[in-house]
Amino acid sequence: MPALFVALAVVMVVPIASIADHESDNELTFEPVADSASPAGSGMGTIEYRGGVEPESRWTLTFQFVNLDANANYVTVVQGRFGEDDSPEATEYTALCSFRSDANGDGGCWHYLVGLRRLAVVQVRLGDEAGQPVLQATKEEGGPGSLTGIANFHSLQLTATPREEGANREASPVATP
Repeated sequence: MPALFVALAVVMVVPIASIADHESDNELTFEPVADSASPAGSGMGTIEYRGGVEPESRWTLTFQFVNLDANANYVTVVQGRFGEDDSPEATEYTALCSFRSDANGDGGCWHYLVGLRRLAVVQVRLGDEAGQPVLQATKEEGGPGSLTGIANFHSLQLTATPREEGANREASPVATP
C-alpha cells in the first residue's frame, strides 16, 4: 500500500511541476528604460493566463500607456516567448501587440495569444519590434518596472489566493477551450 501512495504522489506532482510560475494573472507596471525617448512615459498592463500547456497555452493581453511621443507607432514585445531553455529563441524578443499613440501621447493595445513559454521582461519599443526600447516591465528586482503574478482560476497554484473570475467577460474563439 505505501508504494501506491508514492506512485500517486509522483503522478500528482508532475502536472503541477509543469505549470510555470507566470501561468497566472500577471500585473505589469511599465517604467522608462535608461536613455528612454519618452522619459515621462509610463504604463500598466495585464497578461492573463486562460489555461492550457505549452505550446498551446492561452492568454489575454491588455496594455495602456501615457506620456509617450504623440502620434508615434509602438509595439509591445516579450523576451523568450518561444524556445527551449538555453536556445537562441529563449532570449529573442517577440511582438505581442502594437498601437499608435494619440495627440496626447497616450495609447494601448490588447490581444488574444496562444503560447507563452516565458514571461520575465516585457518592453514597449518605438516603431517596430527591432525599435528602441522606451518602457519596460520586469520580474527582476530593481526594474525598470515590475511584473507580478497572481494565481487565478486556471493556474492551479496552491499557495496563492485565486482572483475571482469576472462574470461578464467576453470570450474569444482563441481564448475559449
